[in-house]
Amino acid sequence: MMNQSYNQPSCRYARNMDSCMQAQSCPKPLPIPSCPCEQMTKEQLLEWISLTKFACVDANLYLDTHPDDTAAIQYFQEHNRLYQKAMNEYARVYGPLTVSHAQHCSSYWDWVNQPWPWQ
Repeated sequence: MMNQSYNQPSCRYARNMDSCMQAQSCPKPLPIPSCPCEQMTKEQLLEWISLTKFACVDANLYLDTHPDDTAAIQYFQEHNRLYQKAMNEYARVYGPLTVSHAQHCSSYWDWVNQPWPWQ
C-alpha cells in the first residue's frame, strides 16, 4: 500500500508551505527533571544528556537558517548550559563521555582506561 500523504505539507494546519513555516514557533524548553544532575542515576543522566544534546543540535540547525531569531538563540543557550552541566557531572562521577570533558582525569589520557558508557 502506497502512502499518498507525501505531497502534503508537514504542517496539518496550513494549506501551503509558506504559511506553515510562518506559523511555527520555537519549541518549548525541555521540562527540568525532578532531581538535579547530582542526584540522577547513571541511566537518568545519560538520558538527560541525550535529550539536551538533541535540543542543542536541533536549535543549532534552525539557527543556521534563522540567525536573528532571539528566542531560538535563548533556547539554544539554555539547553547548551543544561547539556554542559550534565556532561560535566557525568565526567566527574563516571568519567568523560568525550575527550573534551576529560578535565577530571589526573592525566589527560587516563580517561581511556575508565569504563565506557555501555560497560
